[in-house]
Amino acid sequence: MVTWEQKREIEEFLSREAHLLDEHRYQEWLDLFTDDVQYVMPLPEHTQGEVEPAGFPIIDDDKQMLLLRVKKDETGLSHVEIPRSMTCHMISNVVVEEGEPTEGVTVLSSFLVRQARKLRDEAWWAGTRRDLFRQEGNTWRIARREVFLHVTVLPRAISIFF
Repeated sequence: MVTWEQKREIEEFLSREAHLLDEHRYQEWLDLFTDDVQYVMPLPEHTQGEVEPAGFPIIDDDKQMLLLRVKKDETGLSHVEIPRSMTCHMISNVVVEEGEPTEGVTVLSSFLVRQARKLRDEAWWAGTRRDLFRQEGNTWRIARREVFLHVTVLPRAISIFF
């Protein structure tokens, strides 16, 4: 069972993660994940008010692939991120599901992300996440992240992290 203190730690973790993403501190952001992380964004299918995964995922990355994506953006040669996006990640409705913390804790959250690119366009992304948190020593880390976008049509390529 998760304690009140552990729930507070996880909520603080998610708030700090949002700031790291908005400040483009991607190397520090990567440190929030376990070495065996799986970062998945299933293709959304909307059925009877529910968002379910359908078909091949839009993103299915391990830590090495996340690192490569970060390094590509840091080169300044990633055409989709020229100029670099300005983002604002808002995380809410955090629910820590009951379970054995030794095996990992499932954390549900909702997000709204504003992405703006100077002289180009603006997008709002809404959705939910299902994270598996594990404790490594005294630190929480994300071992799996599933991102469910609440869209029916992807307006363009996704170049940011959720």
